[in-house]
Amino acid sequence: MPSSPPPAVKGSAIAHALADCGIDSATVVPDFVQIATHQCLDANGGRLRVTYCANENQAVHVATGLYIGGRRPVVMMQNQGLYNCVNSLRACGLDAGIPLLLMVGQFGREFSNYGQDMRASRRHMVSLLEPVLDALGIACWRLETAQDLGAIAAAHAHAEQQRSPAAIIVGRHTEWD
Repeated sequence: MPSSPPPAVKGSAIAHALADCGIDSATVVPDFVQIATHQCLDANGGRLRVTYCANENQAVHVATGLYIGGRRPVVMMQNQGLYNCVNSLRACGLDAGIPLLLMVGQFGREFSNYGQDMRASRRHMVSLLEPVLDALGIACWRLETAQDLGAIAAAHAHAEQQRSPAAIIVGRHTEWD
C-alpha cells in the first residue's frame, strides 16, 4: 500500500517564518497553492503589509519600489506567473541587484510527484520551473513540509547577501490552521 505524504506546511507557519526574517510586506498575485498563507497574511493584524497585484510583473515592480523605499518584501505567485515575469525579474532583480524573495507555488503538480523530483513531473509548468530559475541564475529552495521551513530564512539571507532574487518553491498546497 502506498504511503501518504507527510502533512503540508500550515499557512500560519509560513507567515511567522517570513516575519521572523524581517519581511514586512508582501506583493501577491492570488495563488491557489498558497491560498492558506494568503489568508493568514490578510488576518495577521497588519504584521505584514499585503498588496494584491493584477499580475506578476506588477508584483515584482511594486516589491522593487517597496524595497527602494525601505521595506522588506516577499513576492508571492504561481509557477505560470514566474514564466510571465522573467523580464521583470531580470531587470529589477538581476540587473538592478534588488534582493527579491520569491515564493512560487507549484500549481498543477501531480499528487504522485510529491516527494519526488519536481523536474520529473509530466506537466511542463511544474518540471520547467527549476531549470528556468537555474537559467536565470536565481537560487531556489523547496518548501513542502514543516521540516523545510528553514528554507525561507536561507533564501532570504542568500538574496540579501548576493543582492539578487532567491526563490522558495512551494511544492504543495499550504494548509489552513
